[in-house]
Amino acid sequence: MSLNTCVKKEQKEGCLLIDSMDRICKVCAADPMSHSFKKISEKNGLLTYYCHPAQAKLYDDTDGFLLHVDNLLSLSSGKGWRCIVNGEGMDLKHASQFKTGEGLMRLFTEKHGKTMKEIVVINPTWHIKGMITVASTIMEESAMQRLRILSDRSYSVLEFV
Repeated sequence: MSLNTCVKKEQKEGCLLIDSMDRICKVCAADPMSHSFKKISEKNGLLTYYCHPAQAKLYDDTDGFLLHVDNLLSLSSGKGWRCIVNGEGMDLKHASQFKTGEGLMRLFTEKHGKTMKEIVVINPTWHIKGMITVASTIMEESAMQRLRILSDRSYSVLEFV
């Protein structure tokens, strides 16, 4: 099974239950490149999610993207999680999506903030650094302390799996 079609498995009363992408995001079930937010691993009880805004075909679908993220994070069952955000390729068209960035930060820090361990931004462009500066005005200090921006070299998401 691919990461795009199956995101959570659990044993319950002898049956294998699968939460499919169709239950998380119908748009991504039809086209997995629509939004860019996926669970990529679970290690030692820590869930790792990956977001690459420049790869999302529907980068301007604020409501759909936020619903996708909220639905996926809601499946975490109270486990700790982190999100790797890859800024590679992000430009002005992505950075102009202020409502998306603000909504994402609110989901990360308010609704799902109790279980958020960290947000790691890799390969940030000046556009994403600007968005983070704007977002920092609404983020609580405790959330800002869990934000790491890695800009010293080029990073691969595989380094975090």
